[in-house]
Formats: sequence, structure tokens, C-alpha cells
Amino acid sequence: MKIVEALKKLNVIEKRIKDNATDITKYCSVLSSEKPAFGTEEAQKVEVKKLIQASEDLATEYLKLKKTIEKTNLAVTATVGGQSYSLSELLTIKRKLAVLMQAVYKSLNTSTAEQRLMSQRMHQTAEKTQVVQLYDESTRNQNLRRWQELYEEIDSRLEVINATEDVVA
Repeated sequence: MKIVEALKKLNVIEKRIKDNATDITKYCSVLSSEKPAFGTEEAQKVEVKKLIQASEDLATEYLKLKKTIEKTNLAVTATVGGQSYSLSELLTIKRKLAVLMQAVYKSLNTSTAEQRLMSQRMHQTAEKTQVVQLYDESTRNQNLRRWQELYEEIDSRLEVINATEDVVA
């Protein structure tokens, strides 16, 4: 089974569990004046128990499949940006780290000093104060671009890997 198939199967299992929960809510109680949907109260109790058991079985299947995917994510490696990563690392970079690191490099700016300068100029006009940039703009832009490109490359590589790699048994 390919990774993409396993991921889609997880979604199907989630939907089936949710559908079972909806059916359980619908069938787990009746008014004494109503006829149960399954003919008798006993038959309806049996059906509710079947739905609960089916959901328990689906939960077990979900965990097994999720474990298989996690093992695959640790075992399979890919080269991105000239460096080798496990799929787990690539997912971490894509989901969290790339965004955090982009924020680090975007925070390298002069806006705070510019605000203080404007405030200072309102109160003092005699002194000629200027904003001093304490970082290299070129380095900032290169690193920001590197994290943006890594994010984009990971996204496209994972799409291909998910479609072509088998899950680890």
C-alpha cells in the first residue's frame, strides 16, 4: 500500500467512526410511544452494540495504520535542498519549523527603532537621531528565501513520495 493510500484510508476510517456515532445517537433511545427503527427494543439494542463494536474495531484499525505510517515516516528518507531527511523530519519542518524560522528572519527589521524614532521626534527636535540597522539585509533575505524554498520543495517532494513509496510493514 502506498503512503497516499494509507492516508486516505485514515480519512475514510475517521468518517466511518463519525457516521457510526451519528447513528448511535439516533438509535440509542426511543420514546415509549414510538416503534423502534429496528422493530423491537431488543433488536435496536443489538444494532447499537454492533455500531459501538464496529467503531472500536475501526479505532484499532486506525491505530495500526497510523503506527505503520509513523514507522514509514521514520524509515524513509529523502534529499531536499541537498540534505537528507526522514519523512518525519520533513513533516516537522513543513508543519512547524519552516514557519517559525521564516518568522525569525522576518523579525529582522527596523520597525521598532523607526517607531521609537518617530516618538522621539515628537518630543525632541534638536538632535538628529537615525535608525541603525544591526544586521545584514542580504544575509537576512538569503536565509528567509532558503526557508521559504525549503518549505515549497518539501511540499512537492512529499506529494511525490506519498504517491510512490510503500508503507513499511
